[in-house]
Amino acid sequence: MCRYGGLAGGRLKARAKVSTGWGSTYNTVVGVGDITGDGKNDLVARDSTGHLYRYGGKGNGSFGGRVLIGSGWQGYKGLF
Repeated sequence: MCRYGGLAGGRLKARAKVSTGWGSTYNTVVGVGDITGDGKNDLVARDSTGHLYRYGGKGNGSFGGRVLIGSGWQGYKGLF
């Protein structure tokens, strides 16, 4: 998984790898902003069985380990 930092004028920086192996595990990954209240942007990921996980942002472009935050999400086509 890679992130693309923003530049002025709507352009993007070169991609930076933040993790590997997500393509075989998750069918949806969403940048959700700061849902933990620590001032750092977080991710939410859903696997094919419908488990929903939060990855807390570290503030340096990387993320901490996953935390299960819900299940039963396999019935939804998309997460926004």
